[in-house]
Amino acid sequence: MKTPYPVPKEHSQAFTEVAQGSRIAWHMVQACGDPMDGSIFANVNELYPHEKVSDRVRHYVEAAFEHLLMWADNAAPLKFHPEQTVNFTLRPTYTLARAALESSAQAVWILSANNSKECVRRHLSLIRWDIQEHKKSSPSPEHKEACRTRENELLARVGSVFTEQDVKPPNGYLAVLKSACEPNDLDLEPVGIERLWRAASGAAHGMYWPNLELQTLTTGNEDERGHFRAQRLPDSTVMVEVIQSALKMSQYAAYKYVVLSGLDLSALVGPAMRWLTSNMTLKPDADPELLKQLNADRPPNWGME
Repeated sequence: MKTPYPVPKEHSQAFTEVAQGSRIAWHMVQACGDPMDGSIFANVNELYPHEKVSDRVRHYVEAAFEHLLMWADNAAPLKFHPEQTVNFTLRPTYTLARAALESSAQAVWILSANNSKECVRRHLSLIRWDIQEHKKSSPSPEHKEACRTRENELLARVGSVFTEQDVKPPNGYLAVLKSACEPNDLDLEPVGIERLWRAASGAAHGMYWPNLELQTLTTGNEDERGHFRAQRLPDSTVMVEVIQSALKMSQYAAYKYVVLSGLDLSALVGPAMRWLTSNMTLKPDADPELLKQLNADRPPNWGME
């Protein structure tokens, strides 16, 4: 049986900040209704009303935060007993971070388009990708034919504006992730995000190499002369990096969703942060600076520069 080792205090603090930042951003998105008249989303939705850009983007954002909130409920529960402990194993954090990255990157990719037409084109590419993946999900000929019909109807509907090549599906999640890193204010680099995504994918799929790359080796007791028990423990430094990147991508998508819906970001963050402080257990030794951030009516800076 592995002997538990404490997570360094600065890493524990980072985990808590990611958890609370996820809850605040989620609360802000849930407070949004339909896009306001005259908003950017309302105008883009008119270009392709058959399946609104805003609806799909909200889906991607909510999917990302469902993963992050499951992680948060384990890593930093809202309510906890004074003697409660949290054990971090290698794979769950990477798996949920990867899922959040992939979900939110689709929203960021759409929302980072430089004009409305390009925004719709990316939206259509993701719809087509979704249809093709749906087609693979069942061996039923009827199911596959229904999916083919949906795809052909989409292509016919937009054929006067976009060619079939224009709206081809992206070349996998890594391509979407790297493209989503393009906004300068997101502060995620394509090379760095690929490294983290490959590590998270390897961990999620049960591959062996993450045992070597994502863990640290500790030497235990000398059972026999010259033979020591060794134990590999998750490297919390990389765990912090991957979950922070997942929040950064998801938070960026959430804030963009709020703003493009025509809502005032600052008007939503205050109620969200007050909701959090009224529903969480505060530790006696809670960081005063963290409490100050929680009670400030401004968007939190957790996970973002």
